[in-house]
Amino acid sequence: MTGRFEEAQVGDVLDGRYTLRRQIARGGQGAVLEGEHRVTQARVAVKTLIRPALEMAEAHARLILEARILGAVRHPGLVAIHDAGTCEKHGPYLVLEMIEGRPLDGILLTRRKLPVGQAVAIVRQLCDALSEVHHHGIVHRDVKPANLLIEATRGSDRVQLIDFGIATMGAGERPAEASSKLTKAGEILGTIEYMAPEQLMTTGPVDGRADVYAVGVVLYECLAGELPYVGPATVVMANMIAGTKPVPIRTKRDDVPRALEVVIGKALEIEPHKRYASTAELARACVASFAQPVPEIDLLKVRDEAQAAQPTPGAAPSLTDTASRRRQFKRAPYVAPVRVLMDKGATADGRTEDISEGGLLMVMDGNCGDGQRVRVRLVIPVSGRVVELEGTTKWIIRGRAQRAVGLEFIGLPDDIRGAIRSYVTLMTGD
Repeated sequence: MTGRFEEAQVGDVLDGRYTLRRQIARGGQGAVLEGEHRVTQARVAVKTLIRPALEMAEAHARLILEARILGAVRHPGLVAIHDAGTCEKHGPYLVLEMIEGRPLDGILLTRRKLPVGQAVAIVRQLCDALSEVHHHGIVHRDVKPANLLIEATRGSDRVQLIDFGIATMGAGERPAEASSKLTKAGEILGTIEYMAPEQLMTTGPVDGRADVYAVGVVLYECLAGELPYVGPATVVMANMIAGTKPVPIRTKRDDVPRALEVVIGKALEIEPHKRYASTAELARACVASFAQPVPEIDLLKVRDEAQAAQPTPGAAPSLTDTASRRRQFKRAPYVAPVRVLMDKGATADGRTEDISEGGLLMVMDGNCGDGQRVRVRLVIPVSGRVVELEGTTKWIIRGRAQRAVGLEFIGLPDDIRGAIRSYVTLMTGD
């Protein structure tokens, strides 16, 4: 298989049917690009493999399995699959529903903690989607904020569960049994901090209760602003083997109801049989413990995340000023890769979270300073055109592994301003 396929690039026509307009995301094994059907002109998300996975039979099989899983389950909280196939030039691919939303990990980076009602609302929607998944004998195995898109709709926001790349079909199978043909010996698939003990240590069958555990971690993070366990796999496993329980949530946040603290503790039990038996049961317990009507999800309305975030030392004035300036322009979620070009040839890569005529909200791995003048290389919405724009970093929020950066454009060209305005109008309906 080596050398048989080429990576799909922006501008390529995939399988003679989908023109690839821009890259949305790129990971260790695959990339997601915005595509346009050549006949219907429908906008779709296309998932393809990249090297070295493009040359690995296991990765091909995993992508085909993901297509089967998505084809078997339909639910408003799950990304929908429209098509799948194998392109002679670019290899296997999936054609998915195009969701305009923001990943929950970016929202948590900027806001740190969510209101209790919003966290419960997210879990209720997520559990509803997972219940349908489990009903079909499927275990997601990679539930985490990065795989939860918060989609802006005409009414309230909606949770969308994505990326079934390491899911298994067949409840109760052990990892080695369920995926022996799809994984290498000793390979850990998933994000360690969100993995259930039986999934991480392969000590027992992995069924829907592994996803229950992951939902518990997501809920803990939404409320506490940090994870129950942090560190390398050996440290996390050592805590689990020792039976060390996470710090109770109310020691970090006293407005969490005591009943909800109990619910979280049960979801995070190390032994699967002590957890909730299903995500439906977890959802009911969360709603009952909140003891108030669960609100609609409201995380993408026009407001500045900096208002709710903890400022870095000495940065509070710029946070306040930026919130006032950014309200001059309506914003819309827009997730796309971005490269930040700084002084002396330094660069940092990341992604955009939202866009307006005034600037960008970005999540990035590298470092840049407050008030620093930079250039950003990104793809303009709709047209897919790659441009470099000037801007100033107005605020920075530093997280555990990444940082959120508010960027204000400088001297935005009229044609680009018009393209951004048209996109935001299309997405917001205003």
